[in-house]
Amino acid sequence: MNASPTSQQRRAARLDDPSMESLRNPRARRLLAAGLLAVLVAEGVIIGFVALMPIGVFVGGMVVLSIALVFTLGGLKASTRGVEELSPEVLDERQAQIRGLVYAQSYRVLSVVFVITVALMLLAQSPWWAAPMEVMVIIPVISWQLILTIPTFVTALRMKV
Repeated sequence: MNASPTSQQRRAARLDDPSMESLRNPRARRLLAAGLLAVLVAEGVIIGFVALMPIGVFVGGMVVLSIALVFTLGGLKASTRGVEELSPEVLDERQAQIRGLVYAQSYRVLSVVFVITVALMLLAQSPWWAAPMEVMVIIPVISWQLILTIPTFVTALRMKV
């Protein structure tokens, strides 16, 4: 039998780090969630104005926003102790119950985001709105990133972890 901790156990220990305790209050979670949404909006703006800026500015802006996204999402996951992403084997009974509730709510939010994304894509391709090509990139890119972070948002904003 192997006595070394699994990757999930190491991840759980890292996310439950006491030094992250300052992020585990509702105000900090709301600020981190707002920061993550701001990064997504900024990405959309940069993609929208890509034709008006030098490629170096675009690439530099996207690199900075990608780094900001990683740190903000990491802080948000640490604030929730990673309950939404860890396997049930490393969660206690209360955390496993929270994880189940998170996924139930996340699927509802996901379905709304998906319907809005499809509606926007259809509208952007309709003859009534000659949407620029940038819009056809912004909608799926931002939607995809939002969809990937929905469980973390739901946990941070709705659950007492």
